[in-house]
Amino acid sequence: MAAGEVLIVGAGMSGMVAAINLAREGHRVLVREAEESYGGARIYNPSTHVTPIDPIKTSEYIGIDVSPVFHKVIKCPAFFHQTEIQFPVYSVYGVERGDRPGSLDTLLYGECLNAGVEFEFSSPLKEEEVPRLKPGTIIACGLIPRAYKMLEIPFITVSMWMSRGEIGFSDYAWLWFDECVTEYGYLSAVNNYYFDLLFSFGRRVDEKALRRYRDFALRHQGVEHESWDYQVGAVPLAVPDNFRLFRDGLIMCGTMSGAIDPFMGFGISGALVSGKVAAMAVSDPEGAQREFDRFMRRFRRSFYLKEAWKRFVRPHVGLMEWQIRLLGAERINRLIRLTEREKPLLPMPFAIPGFGHVATH
Repeated sequence: MAAGEVLIVGAGMSGMVAAINLAREGHRVLVREAEESYGGARIYNPSTHVTPIDPIKTSEYIGIDVSPVFHKVIKCPAFFHQTEIQFPVYSVYGVERGDRPGSLDTLLYGECLNAGVEFEFSSPLKEEEVPRLKPGTIIACGLIPRAYKMLEIPFITVSMWMSRGEIGFSDYAWLWFDECVTEYGYLSAVNNYYFDLLFSFGRRVDEKALRRYRDFALRHQGVEHESWDYQVGAVPLAVPDNFRLFRDGLIMCGTMSGAIDPFMGFGISGALVSGKVAAMAVSDPEGAQREFDRFMRRFRRSFYLKEAWKRFVRPHVGLMEWQIRLLGAERINRLIRLTEREKPLLPMPFAIPGFGHVATH
């Protein structure tokens, strides 16, 4: 593409944040998307998610007011087998992804059109094109294994069962831990739409595990879904130094840059912030690199903490459940509430790498 033109591959949230910022600076921006519409890969979206974020400060940082589509989470219980504690929700918000009205991506797409961004849908990036991409091209392909393979980025395979659709509640989520998966079961509901996910890193989630999870959801939450879909995805959490803004002259954006929390897998705020940083990288690579490093400076610590959790703690859900019952769930909930304030009396032992509370670090 000619000087002053920028190609972005991927019309998800990070790619569109980059596109809006570049178009406002006077660049001609073309966004190529493999799907037939904006809003990320169809194997994942439409979907809903909860994430630690400050919507106001994030909006100020990226230069786009995204706060209207973030909804404060009222409650998020965490279950260890059958034992329940309350997940801290002081700064946790729900958001919808995809191309439905009310989603984050729909808001960003409207801003793209207002800024003059051009789109080319049903246009997947092919492996033979990669060596010919102009330096400064922004890659924002999300969590698709094929993209990581093309760019030779180490990744972990994610095995998952998913269900989604209309539901009769909003601003609510739960987490479920069990030995049948390496990660967790997770439902969130926003705009009366739900997304339910049961997933493992590096290990297949079989139908027996799904039946166990569905039985839990029905007995403890009164929720039952008829339709479930099995998919395989990717996350860039294979090695502790996987986060990178530049690869062979290309600018990485969103999860392709490694902007994801290693411990819980939160990726919304990282995608938004890295979209802004990727736009900066077009005209100020050194400044963008400094900013990227600022946000990612806690990544390795969280990565190794997660590795220790996976090896020594996570396989023993029964032991965690026994300890919760021994200490008392209400006593634990009182301790958790001490973290749920602007200046917590009981600080969390680690922080999401740089993204949860933009501009406060």
